[in-house]
Amino acid sequence: MSEMLTIVKQLGQLSRDLDDAVNKLADLEFLAIEAEGEFKVAFAKAFREATGSVEDRKQVAVMQTDPLWRTHEKGAAAVRLQKEHIKALHARIDVGRTIQSTARAEMQMAGGTL
Repeated sequence: MSEMLTIVKQLGQLSRDLDDAVNKLADLEFLAIEAEGEFKVAFAKAFREATGSVEDRKQVAVMQTDPLWRTHEKGAAAVRLQKEHIKALHARIDVGRTIQSTARAEMQMAGGTL
């Protein structure tokens, strides 16, 4: 019975971890959207204000907005990593449910009660 209790506690903790991870993903997505917007606006402004050929203007805009681009890309990477973390939590919950189901079946076969 203590094994079953341990499994239930672990599943409960994983569920709380999943809730926290989803909330963090929402925060990260908001920050990533803000960073992307700041980068795009700054790039457009730098491109319009630059002189020379289209390619020259583009390169000037790239150089001027590099820090914003890096912030934007880091934000996007953080969102991707958090999504992978959530997938891993889902997998761990699925494994825990399988283990719980197996333990329950073994207990029932042994004549125990839940």
